[in-house]
Parts: sequence; C-alpha cells; structure tokens
Amino acid sequence: MGRSPVSKKAPGPNTRKELEPLDISILADFRISPSTNTNERHTMPIATTGSVAAEVPAATQTEFRITKATFNPDGQYGPEIELDLELTDEEYLGTSLRYWARVQQPRLDKVKKFQKDGIDDETIASILKKQGFKFKKIDEPDTFTVGRSGNLYKMLTAVEGSPHGAEAALKRCNSFDKLAECLLDGTFIGTTKRSSDGKYTQLDGTEDIFPVAAPTPDAQPMKVAAVGEDEADFDDIPW
Repeated sequence: MGRSPVSKKAPGPNTRKELEPLDISILADFRISPSTNTNERHTMPIATTGSVAAEVPAATQTEFRITKATFNPDGQYGPEIELDLELTDEEYLGTSLRYWARVQQPRLDKVKKFQKDGIDDETIASILKKQGFKFKKIDEPDTFTVGRSGNLYKMLTAVEGSPHGAEAALKRCNSFDKLAECLLDGTFIGTTKRSSDGKYTQLDGTEDIFPVAAPTPDAQPMKVAAVGEDEADFDDIPW
C-alpha cells in the first residue's frame, strides 16, 4: 500500500524562515566611541590656585571684577550684598577677596548710630518723629534702600557705566536678589588696603570707586561722589 501524498501547509508563525541578507548600510549611523584611557587629552581646564603676587600693597588703585554676588538680608551689620571679587591686573592675577556692600535701612541705621552714641530710646523716638519717620517701635523692621552716596550704588554705577545706567538697572530689578545678579561679572576701579593684621588684601570702602576707563590714552575714569560717614566700610564699623 503506497503512502498517501503529504499536503503542503502554509508556514505558521513559528515556522523558521530563511534569513534574508543583512543590509549593512543601516550600520552607517552607528559610531563606536573610543574607550577612556589615561592617554586621552583632557577637555576640562586645569584648576589654578593662589596669586602671582605675594602681596598687593595698600593704596593700590586697580580693576576689580565681581565673580559672585549674593543678597543677605540678615548680615552681621544688617542687610548686605556679599561680593566675591578678583583683581584683573596681570601683576595681581589670582588675588581674590570679599566685600560686603551695605543695603541701607534709613530709620534703623539712625537708631543704631544714636544708640551707639548713648542716646536713650525715648529721645531717639522724639528725634526720628521730628525727622518725619513714622513707626510704632524704633526698632521695628524697616525698608531696604540703596543710598546714592553708598558703595553699592557706586559699584552699580561703575558696572552700568553711568548714574543713568544705575538708575535704569534699579528700575529693572524688582528685588535685591535681582540687583545682585546685575552686579555679577561687572568691573570697577577701586583701591586696596591691608587687613588689620596685615595678612589679607581688602577693598578700601572709604576710597572712590570708578567705572573702568575706555582703552584710550586720554580717557579718564568718571568719579562718583566719595563715601559719606554713614557709608563706612564694614571693617571699620564698631557696632
């Protein structure tokens, strides 16, 4: 008895099919990254520390750059913008320092001054009311302001290039945090001093602060009014 003919079935889902030739053109977009090894060239800059100058003499007039600016409403002597500064002159390259620019509180600044002079609170209250201040307690919270005779305003003027530029920046800023951002990476001409122990370079807040002059032989930096007695550097404030 002969075998019955085997019927051919259509290939099912699990039926192995013959592989089609691979189109290697689809590999053209793939790239093999080189492995990391110690011989590869670094892409990050090499860090540096220190200054090229052993010491910056006091009373040196030079260019300062603001590398960091942070508003602190609760500073040691009141609200302030804390500034990290660096000297840009090649002779002093790498010299960094810190400065605290005061944010004024018109009434409270007077209260501190009067109390330092030994005046009692009742007399202080009477003086303030005669000067037009309105308050319930002489030491209640006060408004933060930027005094045009202060170093903060002078720095802003230097960074913006003119008093009109400073006024425009103040109108743009709706907070002291924004004002700090306006100062970032700005430059100005200031004068150095040595710390009381002689170890550190500092910005002398009692000296003039100028905008950086244009790079022409006859250009002179524009001066801003000298600091007043109530705008003394924090290093010199006894209270």
